[in-house]
Formats: sequence, structure tokens, C-alpha cells
Amino acid sequence: MACSSSTTPAKDGGAGSGGSKAGSGGSTAGAGGGTAGSAAGSDGGAGTGTAGTDGSTDGDAATDGPVLTAQQTRGQYLVKSVLGCAGCHTPQLAGGAGPDNTKFLAGVACFSKGATAADCLNSANLTNDATGLKNLTDEQVKAAFTTGIYPESEGGTQYLFAQMPYYQFSFLTSTDADAIVAYLRTVTAVPTPATTAPNGGTFATRPTAPQWATPSLASFPSQPAADGGTDGGADAATDANVDGATASVSNGKYLAALLCSTCHTVNTSATAPLELDVTKAFEGGKVSTASVTVAADGGTDAADGGDGGTTTVSKQIESANLTSDTTGLAGWTAPQILTAIKTAKDKEGRSICGMRAVAGLTDEDATDIANYLQAIPPVANTITMTCY
Repeated sequence: MACSSSTTPAKDGGAGSGGSKAGSGGSTAGAGGGTAGSAAGSDGGAGTGTAGTDGSTDGDAATDGPVLTAQQTRGQYLVKSVLGCAGCHTPQLAGGAGPDNTKFLAGVACFSKGATAADCLNSANLTNDATGLKNLTDEQVKAAFTTGIYPESEGGTQYLFAQMPYYQFSFLTSTDADAIVAYLRTVTAVPTPATTAPNGGTFATRPTAPQWATPSLASFPSQPAADGGTDGGADAATDANVDGATASVSNGKYLAALLCSTCHTVNTSATAPLELDVTKAFEGGKVSTASVTVAADGGTDAADGGDGGTTTVSKQIESANLTSDTTGLAGWTAPQILTAIKTAKDKEGRSICGMRAVAGLTDEDATDIANYLQAIPPVANTITMTCY
């Protein structure tokens, strides 16, 4: 449902993620993503990296205050357990030993590289340090991750680079965006190392126009209503009372837009401004590059080791069709979809290459996504470039 660190989606950043039960208006629905734009002048995507923490805590008390308010706890769930922000904004320990939680959310030097060695983009320091978010207002932080506006623009409005999927986080309710900011204010301040070089090469000059266009949540497919209409929006109360859609499906639509849409919806164009083609939402077919384990002898028995062992290769794949067509999730049950979301394994138990397991998502939220995907109209889209 979301891109993993081994996947490199062409021309865009990573997926966002989920949240909790939707209500109406500015409820605690949905989810968010990592923020961007620090005093160090860095930004980066959220969700394309390997999630640093999948549980409700990262196991390091130093990254959180001793006691969190309800709002901060909600933000913690979004940032740490759902969104995978640490994957892009927390440095990794040497030798692949996992995230360095002594520098939790402190940004990653040269997080994204371009065609040349000079093309380096740093991911933002999201801690409450002067080189991070400390000197930014809450509104500046929110504007960065929901609209892409660089908070320290000079000589006119500047924007974050396309690696930061702010178009996706624009779906956030104000309540959830506020919760994310409130939690980030509690994260232990860690200064960006003085040795970190400024963004370089093609990333040296910030864009003066958005590199992403933002679709509306209402433009994503909706559950057909009993009266033949559609639910048409993310307001669970309206959907349930007027159009016959359940609160679960409404919440699932919101979460799926945040968690699944980037990887499972093709773009309208390969050039800026990039934009998801919502007329093909969740139909899959977006091409990316993933690390895939295959049988070393060229056979198809990689799952059990193969006659000659296995090897890892780089392979282009297409994201799966998530509609209930026979070329997609037809025949899948809601519990099987839940398992796929949380473990990145299909109903046969095989690992889904290029997918980030969202283990921290609550079962209720994962079930809501499953209910939504099973409720929207099925669309045929045969996927040929698969993991296997």
C-alpha cells in the first residue's frame, strides 16, 4: 500500500499513510506525513524510506516527552506508527543496523540524490532545534507539509522539491495537522551537524512554483450509494446519513488517499507540475524500481530458496491494482487486505516487493481501508511487471 525504501517511484516521492476513525468536519480523521523546511534549508519525502518505528513508540524514551497530551499522542501515532517519517528523516546506523534514534527525526544528509554526484537533497530536521522547527511557527510548519511552501522563502514564495509529497498531505484535516505539529514540538532537539553541506546541484535553487499539483479528496472514487449516487466526500456524517456510505468506508477513503494513492495511482504527466491521475485512482500500474529476491538458478522457486539459492536483483515493477476487479483484489477478504497492509505480504504469504509494511496502523484503520477498496467500483487493469 505504500512504497518502501527499496522502491524508487519515477518522478515522485513516497507515499504517506493512515490515521484513525473519521468523523465529520475537522474531526480526528485521517493521517499525515513528515514535515519539511528547516532552518538548515532542507526538505525531503516522507514514506519512501524504511519506517524507523512501526510500534507506538520507537523504544527510545529520549525521542518523546515523558507525558504526552491526547493531541500529542495522536500526533505520535501518525508520525511514528503510521507515516514512516523516520524512514526519511532519521539517519541510519552503519552497516544496516537500523535507525539511529539518538538523532530521531534530525534529518538525513544527501537523502535524495540526482543524476550527478553534485545533486544532493537533505531531508529536513524535524526536531525542535534551532536548525529544525524551533524558530518556525506552527502555521509555517503546517503550510510546508500541506502546501509545499518553504517556510524561509526569500525574494518571493519558494517551494519544497517534488521528493516531499505535500500534495498528498494536503488531505489532512486541520486537527490531524495540528496534532503532528504538537508532537514534533516534543521531540528531543538535535542540531543538524555543522558538517552537513547545503543542498547541491539541481537542488541548490528552490523552485518558485509548486512541483506538485494537488487533487481534491472528493475527486477520488467513492462508494456507490444505495440510491445510485456516490458519497462524494470525506465527511463521514454526511456520507452515512445522506448517501448511505458507512463511516468505515468514508474513513477508509481518507486513509487510502493518504496511504495508498501515490504508489497505486499513475501521474497525469511525467513533468512538473506532477499530479496524480485521480480518474485512475488505485488502479495501479505506476512503475518503480525495487530490490527483488529471485532464485539464483533462474527458476521460480525463490520463496523456498531455489535449487541454487537466491539472489537480489534490481527490477522494474508496476504497483498492484487495488480495485476489486479480477486483475486486482477480487477474491481477497478484508482480513487478507489488512494483513497485506500491515505485513507487506500477499494472501499467499509472499513478500510484496516495493511495499512498506505499515505495522503500526491499527486493525480498525486497516479494516476501514480494506472496506473502502472493496466498495469502490472495480476497474480492469492487468499488471504484468510484478515481483515474481
